[in-house]
Amino acid sequence: MARVLDTIEWRPSDPEALVGRVPESGPADIRMGSQLIVRENQAAIFYRDGQALDVFGPGRHTLTTANIPLVSEFISRFTGGGNVFAAEVYFVDQRVFSDLKWGTPNPIDLKDPDLGWVQLRAFGTFSVRIEDPQLFVNTMVGTRPNYSIKDLNTTLKGSVRTRLNDLVGTTFKSYASIRSDIDDLAAAMKVKLKDDFGKYGVSLRDFFIQDVSVPEEIQAAFRKRATMGALGVDNYMQLKAADALGDMAQNEGAGGQGMTMGAGLGMGMMMPAMMQQAFSGAMAAPAAAPAAPAQTCSACHQPIPGGTKFCPNCGAKVQPAGTIPCPGCQQPVPVGSKFCPNCGGKVEVEKKKCACGAELDPNAKFCPQCGAKQ
Repeated sequence: MARVLDTIEWRPSDPEALVGRVPESGPADIRMGSQLIVRENQAAIFYRDGQALDVFGPGRHTLTTANIPLVSEFISRFTGGGNVFAAEVYFVDQRVFSDLKWGTPNPIDLKDPDLGWVQLRAFGTFSVRIEDPQLFVNTMVGTRPNYSIKDLNTTLKGSVRTRLNDLVGTTFKSYASIRSDIDDLAAAMKVKLKDDFGKYGVSLRDFFIQDVSVPEEIQAAFRKRATMGALGVDNYMQLKAADALGDMAQNEGAGGQGMTMGAGLGMGMMMPAMMQQAFSGAMAAPAAAPAAPAQTCSACHQPIPGGTKFCPNCGAKVQPAGTIPCPGCQQPVPVGSKFCPNCGGKVEVEKKKCACGAELDPNAKFCPQCGAKQ
């Protein structure tokens, strides 16, 4: 016979505990008039045969037919109105759980325009809260007697890795762009994960990316490129020649003093020509940066300087050439896109047509077929 509970409460000894069941196995006989104690940041859910009967928030609740109508209805139907009913209670901790870890155990492949295929690794933290305890127990906990934040973290990390793979492959085209826009990547991840977590009754509070890295040899290549830029060397072979000169100057040789002196004399004769060849680019004056091409305002169609963010004629925000604003997030997307790479929303743009029936570019000022002004 099940034990009759006069006081129902959950005091977890494990700080990582997220859900606890009372009793841990099987149903308990609960007497009408029993005390249900729900602490701050907790919720209590009554279950019978896998069906949720009622949900209680923080406070001390005396179980009566007046304050638990769903349980009372169950009692009337299945116990003949008796004073004791069988059920189990799930307690859910609704605190904000922060500093949950995520990472990429398998690297993400990215085709970089400069470095070819590179393998990215990333890691960071996020924080969550159980917003809908009944939905969470139904979808994530099931009949388990307990459930920890570690269990939840393991489940949610799979969604994080999937969404990160999608975003890196569709939105960011190079390792350098990811490094410069880590905050944008984190914000996009938060949007993508909102619905994934929400279907379990979990809300995502914060999402942080601490680092995105590549293998050491790729980092060495980036350092080489930085060195070339600092020296004004425009050719990787020139940089290797300069490195070789440095190695020769420091090497005392292994064939005796005479050989060392001969090598030194030969190097001394070759040094001026090699240095001139290796660092010819460093002595040249830096080329002037090409001027940004002129463009047309997408609102008033007036010519504006290249690279302008706001039109000096009408004040409208200027979309980059060849793009249109996404109807959802207003971020620039390439003309002809069906879905926004930033928010994933569908981009439905009515095509501009001339009176002659020809389809026009959204920024076209004249029809290329009949020459009519637009």
